[in-house]
Amino acid sequence: MPNMPKIYVLGTGGTIAGAGASATTAAYESGRIEAAELVTAVDGLEQVAEIRTENLFATGSENLGPLQWRKLARRIEELTVDADIDGVVVTHGTDTLEEAAFFLELVCQPKKPVVLTAAMRPGTALSADGPANLFQAALSAASLQLRDHGILIAMNGLVFPGWQALKTDSVALDSFRAYPSGPVGRISGERLLVFGGPSRSPLAGRFHEHLRNENELPHVDLVLLRGGCGVRTLDDWGRTACKGLVIAGFGAGTMPDSLVAQITGMVRSDCVVVVSSRVSQVTVMPETMTPVQGDNVVPSGILNPQKSALLLSLALDAGLQAPEIAKLFQTFSPDIS
Repeated sequence: MPNMPKIYVLGTGGTIAGAGASATTAAYESGRIEAAELVTAVDGLEQVAEIRTENLFATGSENLGPLQWRKLARRIEELTVDADIDGVVVTHGTDTLEEAAFFLELVCQPKKPVVLTAAMRPGTALSADGPANLFQAALSAASLQLRDHGILIAMNGLVFPGWQALKTDSVALDSFRAYPSGPVGRISGERLLVFGGPSRSPLAGRFHEHLRNENELPHVDLVLLRGGCGVRTLDDWGRTACKGLVIAGFGAGTMPDSLVAQITGMVRSDCVVVVSSRVSQVTVMPETMTPVQGDNVVPSGILNPQKSALLLSLALDAGLQAPEIAKLFQTFSPDIS
């Protein structure tokens, strides 16, 4: 068909490329099906776009991290400057999908639609959701309306900003939502309804220079607080040369009084501590978190602990100091003025 959009599908594995022993078993192996086979299995996709495929990885997304996402980002950058490519689709596992989308939003500067998709059921399962999600992702990547929306996710009939993605359920098909703004589009059959303008991260493409690096990101630890936790919770970090730490506190960033003195000592040794929350939809502001003296203690705003750790790692990798890092996180703070 003449003048059809040209979409490039990058496969990275995940449940969408998984296969089990039977249609009803809960056990399966991720990444067994190549991208070309996934595309072939989607009825009607040939009416949406001309598809080319490539496999970057073949594993569950629990095995992916910044090193792999940097390779993915570089390939996305190459494809989106290719005049013969109109959009890019990435198939990915759901376990780290929200982190992958956030990382790509921070390091990529795409001029064309880039849409991630995934599945909650493997291709061999009854009512597998992967084919429909892949169809919807290709439809979204072919849309000129989504050209300036940055990294997107299309799943379960919705299109939403990738950097806002949250996985809220371990097994349900509608396990992903966008926080805080919600979806920017809805898909019904072959129709894409875009009802929201671009909702890009305030730091979209801020760390594009990271794609030139070959080194691993600085390690940032994450500590999840629980009721009754005591000072021993942070003992290991207090004794080491910690450069970055994310604390998943309670509610809006509270923590036991017994930890305050310990954290104060850590920040005096130049460790940057970001305070987030263990709740699913995070809002941590200076006035809501437990007060800790020191410029190196930073509230995460609306970023959950795993996204906070990624941003902190990239900031440390860029050589930023605590005041500059604090300003980065302030861009994710709700405007309550």
